[in-house]
Amino acid sequence: MEECQNKRKNKGFTLVELIVVIAIMAIIATAITLQVIRYIEKGRIAMDVYNAGLIKDALNVYSFPSNFQGRVVDYEDPETHERESYKRGWVYVDKSEIRCSDQSTAIAMIQAGLVHVSPETEQALIDNEESSTRWFPSGPDGDYVRRSNIDEYVFKNALTVKARTTWNTYQLDVYIDDVGELHLGGSASNAIRTNGHAKDDKTAALFATKIGLTNAWITPIGEQYNGN
Repeated sequence: MEECQNKRKNKGFTLVELIVVIAIMAIIATAITLQVIRYIEKGRIAMDVYNAGLIKDALNVYSFPSNFQGRVVDYEDPETHERESYKRGWVYVDKSEIRCSDQSTAIAMIQAGLVHVSPETEQALIDNEESSTRWFPSGPDGDYVRRSNIDEYVFKNALTVKARTTWNTYQLDVYIDDVGELHLGGSASNAIRTNGHAKDDKTAALFATKIGLTNAWITPIGEQYNGN
């Protein structure tokens, strides 16, 4: 009789108990995995913010010439109806490449050490910076890889977007107004891109705050953020 009682006591977990234990372990494992993923994403965001800060500083300290090759944009204030004209340039970054809108933004990036080309290419960019015709290297040179279909200077290096779920592109914009004053803008997007930098107000505001461009500024291409 005593032997039978010992067997009943040592019969182990029931199927229901095993299922409960497995379910609890799965919940714990999922929670830990999500925390690890969030931690890794925070690290990737921090790297993007650091790199974007370097780009912002490079544009902010560069002396853009009076004949800056930026894209001319005209703007009418929706409230005052005052008209303004800007020359606009940008540095666009996605998961695979960096694009500079013109020779001046490209030179700013090169001289800040953020992209690299041969001394000959750098000098040619400087020599043609204020030319009405844009000069492009004949082929790949250092980080420079190609000319985009909208005449951007395309570079490839480790500066590309690292975040996986927070944004897939970000962009630093520079505006030169009629009196030669420089304004900086910043935006980012996590929207699916079909053509260029997709509009995503929530992500743009988050990115701008993280790089210190906290004041919303209505520009010819919509709401941007700057530090003025």
